[in-house]
Amino acid sequence: MNRVKISVTVDPTLLEVVDDFIERNDGADRSKVIDQALSQWAARRQDDAMTAQYSASEEPASERVGWRSTRRAAATRRLRRA
Repeated sequence: MNRVKISVTVDPTLLEVVDDFIERNDGADRSKVIDQALSQWAARRQDDAMTAQYSASEEPASERVGWRSTRRAAATRRLRRA
């Protein structure tokens, strides 16, 4: 996958937490931490959007349970790739 370089401004205290994590975890770097955080954020946004879409529907409860399971499985697969 092609990666895109960006520049961000973050709270210094938050960056210190990230850097402390990196120091304690071999193979971790700022890019990986931010990439994982963005992946989790995107998965949460998708989950929220799907919840909003289906919470207003007239679908039977059993079908909503099935969709919830599908959403969680999709988010888990996405996060494993990160």
